[in-house]
Amino acid sequence: MGTVAATPSSSSAPSAASTLATQSFTGISNYSSDFQAILQREDQISQLPITTLQNSETTNLAIKQALVALNPVVATVATSVAALGQLASGQGLTATSSDTSTVTVANTGASAPGNYTISNIIVGTAASELSLAGYANASTTPLGVEGQNNFTLTVGSQTYNLNLTGNDNLTGLENAINNSGAAVNASILSSGTSNYLSITANNVGATTLTLNTAPETADLITNNATGTETSVAGYPDTGTTAVSDSGTVDLTVGGGSVIPLNISANNNLTGLMNAINAAGAGVTASITTSGGENYLQVTAAGGPTTITLNDTPAASPVNLISGSNQGSDSSFTLNNTINVTNQATNVFSSVIPGVTFTLQKNNPGTVNLSLATDPAQLTSALQTFVNAYNALADQVTQETGTGAGALGGDSTIRDISDDLGQLSSYFASSTSTVRSLSDLGITFDDTGQMSIDPTVIAGFSSTQLADAFKFFGSSNTGFASFANNFTQISDPISGTIQNEEDGIDTDDTNLANQITTLQARATLTHNANAARLEAADALCAQLESNQNTVNAEVESVDYVDFGAPLTNSGSA
Repeated sequence: MGTVAATPSSSSAPSAASTLATQSFTGISNYSSDFQAILQREDQISQLPITTLQNSETTNLAIKQALVALNPVVATVATSVAALGQLASGQGLTATSSDTSTVTVANTGASAPGNYTISNIIVGTAASELSLAGYANASTTPLGVEGQNNFTLTVGSQTYNLNLTGNDNLTGLENAINNSGAAVNASILSSGTSNYLSITANNVGATTLTLNTAPETADLITNNATGTETSVAGYPDTGTTAVSDSGTVDLTVGGGSVIPLNISANNNLTGLMNAINAAGAGVTASITTSGGENYLQVTAAGGPTTITLNDTPAASPVNLISGSNQGSDSSFTLNNTINVTNQATNVFSSVIPGVTFTLQKNNPGTVNLSLATDPAQLTSALQTFVNAYNALADQVTQETGTGAGALGGDSTIRDISDDLGQLSSYFASSTSTVRSLSDLGITFDDTGQMSIDPTVIAGFSSTQLADAFKFFGSSNTGFASFANNFTQISDPISGTIQNEEDGIDTDDTNLANQITTLQARATLTHNANAARLEAADALCAQLESNQNTVNAEVESVDYVDFGAPLTNSGSA
């Protein structure tokens, strides 16, 4: 005996159709099925307003989906109409070069035809240098002497300090340059068994590009004051690997004076050891080997004391690159009269108004650049417009009449239909040879679809082309001004369609809240009704039990008094 209420459902999409589905009323009286029917009927009545709201959600979803699909179609019409205005503003000019391998050209806003010459062309180059030395291993071979880890990179007027401590190799230098913020790119080139550093400026033009060592005083041995010190670095070879940047190493023992050791003739570990031992400074130098590396050990004869051994910096920095390719500026002559020189670029956008051209290679001859109206551009732009118009007109047709879709009767559809009508019927009030779309070869079929005959514009005279551009006008005048009507509808922030979508979202939120409230109320009502009907069922079952007891007693009396039950015995 008893019932279980289903949990109401809610969603921001249309809420799932929800009824208070209950388990079968498992009563024990003969009237339990009647009680079940009563409960189901009450649940159905409670569900009626919820179903109405859910149907509204479904309708809203269909409308919003239709609006979402419609918006880009409207925007495409706005874009295609605006493009015709932009093309008209530039008179449909196309920029061409007589030799694209030498000079390429593009129209970037020219508004008048013209012809120009570019001659005596010298292309600017970017500074590009290669390291003077090759390195056996880009990741392990030191760039110079151990402890000399500072370098300076100069690009133009900017100098960058590079510290390779812990990364004293070609890869470390490459990374340091690329992370310095300098306007260059470093890379490693391999040739046979050697690796070289390549540095190229990001921009063309004559500039300063240098890479030098930045020599510094460096400790060659530890400094633990025990009287026995070891070189801080190991050397792969005792007879060839340089140990000093300058060839002069300063030795001090205890508080004594600095003893300069000149090892320029034998700048290696053996030469340094011999120089120390010949200095008479009260210390003995020796070479030990560990892990394939050779180390210098210096021991004081008198026991614990301080010992220092410093490599002195070179007199001047060492160039790592040649400095032979410092880039070059470009130059050319415009229209055989204007010399343009010392230009740190190959791309020019301010020499010819509305034109950008790029020098591709040196050429002592002449390249002709021209700006001329291209009818094919107008035909292409019109075809794009025709396609956009037809797509939107088809959408409008699907949302009107007896078979209208989700947007049937929507004010936005009416506005779009009106705008399409104004667009297609626009007529310029002038004496121009082009006053309507039909003058451009555009016709309409019985369904309202546009088509264009490309041969019409192809056969236009220069006067007709000029009139066609006047017909389209600009963003604020002529045919192109209608783009604003469609933008006002399709704008993703403030357009009519977006505003309508926002309104639907707000309405859906309210509907969902109402559905949640009604479902909660229906659940409470269901549970209360179920409790009352359960009690009634239990009471009926008790009465039925009492009735059966009485019937049994009467039947027993009938047997005693009459020997058989009376015919009406046990009747209610």
